[in-house]
Amino acid sequence: MEVRGELLVSTFGKEVGEIVAGMRSLPHDHLVLVTDSPLGEGSAVLSFLNRLGIRHEVLLVDPSDITGSALLIERKVQEHIEKGWRARVDITGGRKLLSDSAMLAALSTGAEVCCFEMEARRFPLLTAMGVREALPDDLAEVLSSQRWPMPLIEVGMKGKDHPLPPMLRRMKQMDLVHVEEGDVPMICLTERGRACLDWILRTKELSGSSE
Repeated sequence: MEVRGELLVSTFGKEVGEIVAGMRSLPHDHLVLVTDSPLGEGSAVLSFLNRLGIRHEVLLVDPSDITGSALLIERKVQEHIEKGWRARVDITGGRKLLSDSAMLAALSTGAEVCCFEMEARRFPLLTAMGVREALPDDLAEVLSSQRWPMPLIEVGMKGKDHPLPPMLRRMKQMDLVHVEEGDVPMICLTERGRACLDWILRTKELSGSSE
């Protein structure tokens, strides 16, 4: 497929120099500056980009919420990939949590990751399989719509044609749920199941806030 444009996503902290090596080394038709602090039009980095005539936008994230930040960056990258652009992510600048969020977004979208702290390092990635790709829609719906934990006896009382029991068996095979024995055996989410549920709810929250 013909590449329609080159997207560069760069994490940024405080110093203009954090993004210079990436801009010099990597092709870019559009730059997304990911930062955790608001940037005024008179800031040094925006003045620098405007002076060079570089098309850019600022994406403000909260790196203490690493999942939410990764989702915001992933959405921005995916929007361009779906339009035929090639994407690269430069994680040199900013705090480690900011770089970690950008790395997660790159892993999810298959964007190339680059770092220029000591010497140029580039890491072409195959697209990772995130929750959206790995979890079937029907299981995602069960995960987000049911109340957890779930009494095992309630599942046993479902009719043989009820869809919930076979779905729970599939979820158990995927290590999303397990049975905790006790006075009342309960079907509970595993750590992986809780992480998937958290991702689904955050994605819905972000999607709703953008509408």
